[in-house]
Amino acid sequence: MSTAAGPSAAHGSTGPRMRGHAWGALRREWIKLLYQRRSYLIWGGAVVVPFLIALALYLAGADPHGGEGPLFLQNVTSNGMYVALAALSALLPFLLPLAAAMVAGYMIAGEAELGTLRIVLLRPVRRGSFILSKWVMAIIYLAVGLVLMLASGLLFGAVFFGLRPMITLSGSTVSVWHGLGLIVLCCLYGLAAMACIVSLALLFSAISDSSLTALIATIVIYIVVQVLIAFSYFDWLRPWVFPNYFLDYINFFRDPIYWTPILKGLASFGVWSFGLTFVAYVLFRRKDVLS
Repeated sequence: MSTAAGPSAAHGSTGPRMRGHAWGALRREWIKLLYQRRSYLIWGGAVVVPFLIALALYLAGADPHGGEGPLFLQNVTSNGMYVALAALSALLPFLLPLAAAMVAGYMIAGEAELGTLRIVLLRPVRRGSFILSKWVMAIIYLAVGLVLMLASGLLFGAVFFGLRPMITLSGSTVSVWHGLGLIVLCCLYGLAAMACIVSLALLFSAISDSSLTALIATIVIYIVVQVLIAFSYFDWLRPWVFPNYFLDYINFFRDPIYWTPILKGLASFGVWSFGLTFVAYVLFRRKDVLS
């Protein structure tokens, strides 16, 4: 009596995928991040920056720069709710992009440096799923950092200045809980902005075997774009590049919320992030992995 070999009899790369294989890939990426010291340095920085802002202004007794510095900084001494916003304004232009470039640039090129990339791809895994799992985990990594920044800002804002109803840019007053919701929306907007940096770094990580090269290339391009749009001659370029929209989260603090620039920013982030990730997938799919 002969029986046909069913799926359960298959083995090796021709066998059915294990249940929960998609979550398994994310879990492996998360564990890798937890074993890297740079993860805790960046998360620690997300906690320390709000503390330093609150401490410096508390010791100064008022804004020592007369309103200069990150957005909302001049409001911190009157209401600790603004500490998290001031920290977001300080981190978003450079430190968060640096963190995003660092983690995403290491995702693929780092494995090539360690010689484990080829071993991973010998398993029955699609390169598209591989790229996507890297991208998702980089976003989760940054989301953890933003949560820590928000928690630190609220904690030290409450300790040094107390938490009170917030005054919007339109002059109206919102409750503490309403203000907290607006701050969360600002953080989510910042996370969407960082998705573009993650996708750009992932692109360089996919085509390079050096995580340092991927990091430097990402930061150089980001800085060059920032410098270009700082000159009025390149005003025509601003609507087309995603860094132009990074600080538009302040429109959440208008009453009513000014959605037009916010939606434009989110659309730009979505197009750039999808486009860069897709290019990374196409190039990585055709790449001969030798390490």
